[in-house]
Parts: sequence; C-alpha cells; structure tokens
Amino acid sequence: MLGAAPTLSTADLVLASIALSMLLAAVGAVLTSLSVVAALAAGSLPASGSIGYALFYNPPGSTKEA
Repeated sequence: MLGAAPTLSTADLVLASIALSMLLAAVGAVLTSLSVVAALAAGSLPASGSIGYALFYNPPGSTKEA
C-alpha cells in the first residue's frame, strides 16, 4: 500500500508521550540552570501519568479506544 497513510494507535501515542516528556525535561535541564536530576524528576511526572493512563484507564487488551 503505497498511498495509505500510517495510523497511530493509543499505545503508540502513549509511548511517544513518555519519550517526549523525558526528552523535553532533558532539553530543559541543558538550556536552563536547573539540575539534570531535578528536571528529569519533573519530567517523570507526566510520563508516569501516561503510564497510569495506559495501565488503568485504557489497559492493553481492552476494547475501549480513546
């Protein structure tokens, strides 16, 4: 299928949001005077929220799609 556009599932978006929040925290640590440990700790909060969403609100194998 050459003309078909790729589709992203909820699991793909959750994984991307985890990586994106940690990447933004690391970039924020480099660009500001914030320590790397503090920035990654702050970035882990939205990443943990994404994991919580994937595990408890829309768990693997459920028929509910967001």
